[in-house]
Amino acid sequence: MKKIQTVIFGVVTIFILVSCSLFTPKESQNDEKLGNVNPSVADIPVLDLEGPLPSPGAALLMTLALDEPGVAALVDDVEASERAALQAAIEELQAQLPPTSYSRDFAASGVNLSETSSAVRPAAKGFFSKPAMVLAVFSPPAAVRSDGGGLSAAATVGLIVSAFTDMFVNQLPAVPTTSASKTATKGDATTKMSMELGRGEDGSTKFGIGLKTEASKEKTSAKSEMTAKVDGQRCPNAEGQVSFTITATLGSESGGSGTTQDLTTFVRATVGDDAEVTSTTFDMVQGTRQVKGGRQVYIETGGTYKYGPNYSDGKVSNMRGIRNSQNATAEDVVNLHGPGIQAALDLGIASLASAQVAWQDGKCIKIEAPSPGKVEPGSTTPIPVKVISIFDGADAPSKLKAALTGAESIDPTSLAKTPGTLTYTAPDEKGKSATILLTATSKRGKAKLELNANTGEKKKTYHVIDTPEIGMGWSGDCIDDLSKSFTVFYNAPGITNSYIITPSSATGGSLVEKQHFEMGGTTMNYTGNGSYTIIPTDKDPDGNLVGMEIDYKTAGTAISCSEGKCVSTKMESGKGVQIPLRVQYKPCP
Repeated sequence: MKKIQTVIFGVVTIFILVSCSLFTPKESQNDEKLGNVNPSVADIPVLDLEGPLPSPGAALLMTLALDEPGVAALVDDVEASERAALQAAIEELQAQLPPTSYSRDFAASGVNLSETSSAVRPAAKGFFSKPAMVLAVFSPPAAVRSDGGGLSAAATVGLIVSAFTDMFVNQLPAVPTTSASKTATKGDATTKMSMELGRGEDGSTKFGIGLKTEASKEKTSAKSEMTAKVDGQRCPNAEGQVSFTITATLGSESGGSGTTQDLTTFVRATVGDDAEVTSTTFDMVQGTRQVKGGRQVYIETGGTYKYGPNYSDGKVSNMRGIRNSQNATAEDVVNLHGPGIQAALDLGIASLASAQVAWQDGKCIKIEAPSPGKVEPGSTTPIPVKVISIFDGADAPSKLKAALTGAESIDPTSLAKTPGTLTYTAPDEKGKSATILLTATSKRGKAKLELNANTGEKKKTYHVIDTPEIGMGWSGDCIDDLSKSFTVFYNAPGITNSYIITPSSATGGSLVEKQHFEMGGTTMNYTGNGSYTIIPTDKDPDGNLVGMEIDYKTAGTAISCSEGKCVSTKMESGKGVQIPLRVQYKPCP
């Protein structure tokens, strides 16, 4: 990845000025190049609500542990209590939503945050292996990654608040802002969670969440705090414009040391007809307060990063100092400005990535088209198609592709712009089916819809299978309908049996069994009554049913006669015996 050292040194020069004030109104030149970075949205993890949730407090304390090593012993409890608090937030959000078909799993291509509990910790070496996303001022490129290879605290916060917005708040109708709070305790840590959400008449969303965690074990205590809010238009409008502001406060303290970052990132993006981002602007302000070694210092700075498609052709402008404490030094600027701006950039990139996953996954627009359903063989069915905004129902003209799986054809296979009409032509025979996958793409997002068509079931008939290879055989007339009465016969040397079957449904009913046995002057006649069940057994390579069996059981009286004497005996029949049926897809003769 290209490092533009001249930009870094130029920015350093702006701040390290020999004057009575550390900062002056002087700004960096506009549009200084950052170079091409070429990341993918898939590089950024997305939130998986089915797995363990990430903990911003754990990430913050792992960073603090560099100065206060004892804090590391509190990380696991902090992580557990924050996960419990976030889970409570999810349940609170779900309770406010109407039933929805959206999946709770928001993960798309990329890495789920839940894949490892240490994914958000700086010490998680090797969890991410792809190149860094953007240049960081005063530090090597490391956007949305901590120096240890894990997800940065700011990116973690950006993903949490943004994913909650895109998964839950975007599904709400226009509602006033409401709030909720929960408390969770795990081990030696207690987390207080606060939350607010709402949606405006114009479709803009507002969502904020806060986590305040306190932990203490033996002689070590620590606090972490995270508040974050997203406010604005996260679904592209008719012109393909996205604009929102994400703010966050990230802080941790222990043993008289601590750092608090106040971050504000105004994100503006344009989306092309392929639903991909074509340009992005991040306007950032960061204020960092650090307490260390009995000394407190504050630095507030700002800047703007602009990118083309896929974060290419990056430019920096308006890099400036805003205010600072009187005791701040040039070294403080170097130490605090870079990480602060980096955190604000991480926050914006992560939030935009979440929004992009949403608008490319059918959360902003939807396709309206009827399924052909059951149609006559050889028929044609028109399918009117339109694409609309999920929020207000307005038309969202889109490119449309139609992909057919099965028989027979769909025409046309694409529409340059919706609304429009497709035509499905059915095959000429019964028992055929097809799936039509529609994909709509526009500067307002992407959506998919699956339609189904079929020509009804093939006519099935049923034949008793003969088994002469074992010296006996079943026989019977072709069975046209398993819900109508039929009779099956069994013959073997000296044995003649009949089974009179009276269905109560196509899969079962009552059965009368009659047996006649004659051999060596001895005869036996049995009549029994019972029930039966028809069970599918075999399918052909195409998945069509080809084999069934009738399982039955009867009870009755057998009369045995030999040398002029007869004996009546109660008996049962059918245990372990199955009447085999073959399924054929042709009419009975």
